Amino acid sequence: MGAKFPFLSDQDLELTEALGIKETTDKIHGPLPVPFTFALLPDQTIFRIFNGWYFVGRPTPEELRQTIRDLMGRTVKDLDFRGD
Repeated sequence: MGAKFPFLSDQDLELTEALGIKETTDKIHGPLPVPFTFALLPDQTIFRIFNGWYFVGRPTPEELRQTIRDLMGRTVKDLDFRGD
């Protein structure tokens, strides 16, 4: 696909079950894992987590931009990306 980042998959829902992120309210389509978006630091630790369905919990492009700006401001010491 040409992506420069990893895709995570839990086809058998093992991790979904282990993490307790299973959505069970939809009896027709469920159980489904709740979608998550992670912003990671360079060492792969989690910097910020967005979770939820539709527009309620998913990050907007502006939220992602601000998160990346904050992340870079904390990790790149010779440049100020925050604009403060």
